[in-house]
Amino acid sequence: MSSIPEFMPAFVSRQPTRISHSATTLGPEESAAAARVIESGLVSQGVEVEAFENECAAFIGRRYGIAVNSGTAALQLALQVLDVGPGARVAQPSYACAALITATHQRGAEPLLCDTAQDFNVDAECIPSDCDAAITVHLFGKTAALPAHPRVIEDIAQSFGGRTGCGGVVSITSFYATKLMTTGEGGMLFTDDEAFADEARDLRDYDNRDEYRPRHAFKMTDIQAAIGRAQLETLPEFLVQRQSIAAQYHEAFEGLPFELPNQDDHVFFRYVVALDRRDALETHLQRSGVDAKRPVYRPAHHYIGGECPQADRAHRRNVSLPIYPALGNSEIECVIEAVHRFFG
Repeated sequence: MSSIPEFMPAFVSRQPTRISHSATTLGPEESAAAARVIESGLVSQGVEVEAFENECAAFIGRRYGIAVNSGTAALQLALQVLDVGPGARVAQPSYACAALITATHQRGAEPLLCDTAQDFNVDAECIPSDCDAAITVHLFGKTAALPAHPRVIEDIAQSFGGRTGCGGVVSITSFYATKLMTTGEGGMLFTDDEAFADEARDLRDYDNRDEYRPRHAFKMTDIQAAIGRAQLETLPEFLVQRQSIAAQYHEAFEGLPFELPNQDDHVFFRYVVALDRRDALETHLQRSGVDAKRPVYRPAHHYIGGECPQADRAHRRNVSLPIYPALGNSEIECVIEAVHRFFG
């Protein structure tokens, strides 16, 4: 069995007595970056944010990046610039983070919940052509098919660094603590449209304007951006780590009576397996010192109504195993052994 590359950060935020489901991977570079900004005394949005925007946009292949304080704010701002408001219908997956319906409701619009395809991403063919906008998520890091719609918001929060981010009129990401890279909290919009970028920048900050209109307090700080710049430099190594761990899992679990993820076009934000006995497996792993979870806490139609039978099936059967850059070889072996004991 192959081992992970020789890379380990100086410290990580997780409890040593258990194998965490996910963990923030931080090191001395992030500490130095934050300290540099703090010592400068210029901690709000400034030169670090601008540099971070430019570097992230170049990394994914977009012309413009607009940093904000969360992925949900990025979604809300994207919908606002697209003039999606009261009475509009926004197609989106039910089997996804609640941030999608939250941002849609914040705009006074109606979430139009769609069911999942076999890879757990939204079924692009289920998205109606007459909706006002569509949000597509590359769930768990697996590249999704984008719908043929003129106003697609591509959510790359779980696939940042993969072959995603350039398909819709705008793409957004989150830099939450346990995402593929982090600024603690934070998010960003990406676009090639200069007018879109200018409007988003104008709306994220309400101060120092000659004319009043309702705007937001959505700014990212330079402290966050400095941490993000350090994380971005290490992201390629992070992704190699994830691919290596996923390959080890796949080799070890092949032949066991559950469904493994398709490895094609996948950056493995999550390693999700599916089986009818998911609750029993999760309980067994927890008792073995391994934190495993439902990868989506609840499908959105459980909150606001509707029927999405494939999302229900995924919710019943899916369990997410630990996968993150700081997961060591001994911990990987513990996860593998615990899974085998369950089926043994």
